[in-house]
Amino acid sequence: MKKIKKRFINVNVIKGMMSITLLFTALMSCSNDDDKTKNDSANNGIVVKTSEVINSSYIGNGVQWDPYPQAYKYWNKPISATDWDKMYKRLQFMKPSFVRVVIGAYDKYASGNADGYDPELYIEGLEKVLQHCQDNNITVMFGDWGFGPYDINANTVLQSRVENAAKYLAYLVNTKGFTCIKYYNTVNEPNYSASANGGNYNLWKKASLAFYDEMIVLGIDSKVKLAGPDISYFGESDLEWFSKSAQDFGSKIGIYDVHLYPSKGSMFSNEFENTLAKIKKNIPAGAEIVVGEFGFKYEVGDSNMDKALSAQNISNINADPFIGQDSNTMVSQYFYGVDICALTMKIINAGYSGAINWGLDDAMHSNSSSGTDLKVWGFWNILGEELLGDASKEELRPHFYSYSLLARYMQKGSKVFKVELPSVVGLDVIAIENGGKYMIAISNMHSKEYTMPLSIDGISQLTGVKKFVYKEDGRKVDANGFPLPEIENMVLKSGETVSIPKESVTVFTNFDY
Repeated sequence: MKKIKKRFINVNVIKGMMSITLLFTALMSCSNDDDKTKNDSANNGIVVKTSEVINSSYIGNGVQWDPYPQAYKYWNKPISATDWDKMYKRLQFMKPSFVRVVIGAYDKYASGNADGYDPELYIEGLEKVLQHCQDNNITVMFGDWGFGPYDINANTVLQSRVENAAKYLAYLVNTKGFTCIKYYNTVNEPNYSASANGGNYNLWKKASLAFYDEMIVLGIDSKVKLAGPDISYFGESDLEWFSKSAQDFGSKIGIYDVHLYPSKGSMFSNEFENTLAKIKKNIPAGAEIVVGEFGFKYEVGDSNMDKALSAQNISNINADPFIGQDSNTMVSQYFYGVDICALTMKIINAGYSGAINWGLDDAMHSNSSSGTDLKVWGFWNILGEELLGDASKEELRPHFYSYSLLARYMQKGSKVFKVELPSVVGLDVIAIENGGKYMIAISNMHSKEYTMPLSIDGISQLTGVKKFVYKEDGRKVDANGFPLPEIENMVLKSGETVSIPKESVTVFTNFDY
């Protein structure tokens, strides 16, 4: 996503937008598109299979946190100490153990001169981001949008710029001490025609292998691994990027990654699960794969709910000059907090090793390089007051509540168990263990409440359990807006009947924090 994003919205397609009331009428009936294939019986309940491990050491759930290039370079709106502290406090609660950070050489060391190299240029925001990750043991997947090393017209790679990119990575890791950087993307979404390499696999391969060689020269190949191919998945024709990468790079790729922006409708039809399985099938057996970006793109779906959401999103974008086309304005709506957790749970249950939500903060990027047409995807806009004159934009959006729990209670090294579910609409569940503590999280996208038994094989009960419920009205928060449990120090007995509210996320955990 980001500097350039595919699937741009045609804002002229729809003239008369439905009201928000009509939107939610469509959403209430949305599941009718897919319910016909479901059995609405919940007799079997939820069963956590502790003897069947999907992933023995999950990296984590986290966010894309880019270092505010426009704010520092174009807007003259550097993030204030107060705002950094506000973000740090929020992230201390969220506890993401996996973060993706991407820069453009043109906004950093090569600003003003594509062949130049000054590692201290515009580094303040990046240092602030990476220092937090370093101090909090957060695994960072770092990278560049990739527009420096290529001459697409000449179909060639500019070796000196590859060397500068590798030198900058070594500077961050060795000189600055940011050993939290464990993975590196050479190009963002290289399969996309508007990417730095123009969608040319061979150009991407040549530059990435050259970068790997430079890591060896600089002695950082043992500290940082290549992540790839980092494509945005559009369909089965993209699968060859994984099989070809495996063949051409072998062990030089330390982790595979992909970007996924499904429709909401695909959450109900097994379409998204099938996509995850197809991709995983095309990487080497035993290799790890993460989703390096994810979110919802309603315009790619054909269900009634996606049509309604896409129309409302376009209307919101047209109505506000500070919202760029590449935005999902539904992040301000309650239901997004349910949907994004369901998406995350499907990634986890498919055997992936990490998930990065796009993105942390609206203020990270604008649609145009120097404009203020912001990419609205974040949990907040930290420059709401400074840039827009609206301090309310800096407040937490609803989905912080739900997603922060999936990050906070699924730390690095978590063991993921298989969960058997009844054949009901809109239900996703994850179950994890780390250090003898557990989390069971339940997402219900359906407009129907469920009541069913929750069983944990081999465990009679969990004690000291906290129960959080993300619900539209009456959810408990503290003075900072951070989630509070509805119930504390409860005993969760295996086989106990649990109520799962409609359109909600419920989290049971006995972690001490």
